[in-house]
Amino acid sequence: ALMRAVEEEARRAGKTLLILDTVTGSDADRLYTRLGWKRCGDIPGYALWPGGGLCGATIFYRELN
Repeated sequence: ALMRAVEEEARRAGKTLLILDTVTGSDADRLYTRLGWKRCGDIPGYALWPGGGLCGATIFYRELN
């Protein structure tokens, strides 16, 4: 529900495209896919885990109609 609310607020603000990134293979990665976001690609070793160490990031976009 939160993501749908964000998308609706973006539409009201006149936005036509949203972009986000998340940890590759994470629960969020699977959630965004289920919500219809399009995967652009993965960047290995892009971000840091909170405790240290690198993790990959997956970039998603969503076109707003």
